[in-house]
Amino acid sequence: MTVLILTPLALEFDAVVKFLTDRKPPVYVDEAAYEQGTFVGRHHTYTVIVREPGMKNVDMALATEKAIQRFKPQLALLVGIAGGVKDVHIGDVLIANKAYGYESGKEDADGGFKARPTVESLSGELLARAQTLSRRDGWRRRTHDGAPEARIFIGPIAAGEKVIASVDNPSYQRLKAHFNDTLGLELESVGFATTLRGHRRLHGLIIRGISDLCEGKAEADKGNGRELAAERAAAVGFELLFELDASSFIQPEMDTKTLAKEICTLLTTPPERIQEYRNDFAHTPPPEIRQIWEKVKPLVLEEVEELARDAADTAAKGALEMKVRKAVEGDAGLKETLGALVEQARASGGGTTINVVGGKNVIAGGTITVGGDFRQGDNYRVGDGNKRPGTIKKDNDK
Repeated sequence: MTVLILTPLALEFDAVVKFLTDRKPPVYVDEAAYEQGTFVGRHHTYTVIVREPGMKNVDMALATEKAIQRFKPQLALLVGIAGGVKDVHIGDVLIANKAYGYESGKEDADGGFKARPTVESLSGELLARAQTLSRRDGWRRRTHDGAPEARIFIGPIAAGEKVIASVDNPSYQRLKAHFNDTLGLELESVGFATTLRGHRRLHGLIIRGISDLCEGKAEADKGNGRELAAERAAAVGFELLFELDASSFIQPEMDTKTLAKEICTLLTTPPERIQEYRNDFAHTPPPEIRQIWEKVKPLVLEEVEELARDAADTAAKGALEMKVRKAVEGDAGLKETLGALVEQARASGGGTTINVVGGKNVIAGGTITVGGDFRQGDNYRVGDGNKRPGTIKKDNDK
């Protein structure tokens, strides 16, 4: 499994790479350097890609997108330091459940500033596991001092385009007025989270050590709060990776050939389903099939019309598969979207119907597993009309 870790500052980068083994020479891509190493967890061995892209949301967004395109990670973490706004103390760790772009808004002479915020969410699957981690002490062993009084918070973080060095300024007052549940503040989270939104298969999280507080920032900067916070954020990130079992929510990406075949099967099985293309599969369960059709319709309408004339035409079916395959090979975004829809269709049953008529079993468009002996009389049907198909389960001889 590949993990992308982005660190805006050099001290954050140093805190992260200390956890890597088998480090390799950096990879240089488009004037950017990527450090590579290995981290062994309880359930996965990770290839870890680390980059220090610098500060600010725009730079972080560009760096995140480039790294995703180059390395195809399954997980992405933004690890570093942040200023504390409320509740947190220096040395605590904040795991963001959402990121506010607090500077977005409208300002006029009549009413002053009116917030129109950007609000980005993070991976629900990773947040659930982070919540469990926050109640345990395993991460403390990864710090040099055991982090005796530090706590992990899960809550909102805000990201703007400037450093707020004092509470006595308009930006801070605006933040408190419109985003008063914010726990931490920095410059990159919105750029990172916005980029992840375009990659539905990628699970991401923001982990920030609290290095200073907005009130009394100058005094805090004189101490070692930054190094301490960076170490603790990295410790939490790698403890999360160590304990993580991602097999339940991260599936291997289908190759283009398999994806095209799956799409063709969903659109044409059972054979009478292909006739539904004239009304855009409006009466075909599950709804994912209709969404798949919306994506591929402009590309394959001619091939589908051929199959509608003769559902047994293997040449037409082969032409449909090839057309879809070429389309997804040339469009990574389309491939990602269709792959996710195919997986959803699989999970919902794929529109499978089972008819047992006159002693003959007719099974179309799915997989059925029955353990032991299974006997069923005539005139039995699972799945009917526009309803989702039923499920047959069998325990021993029941």
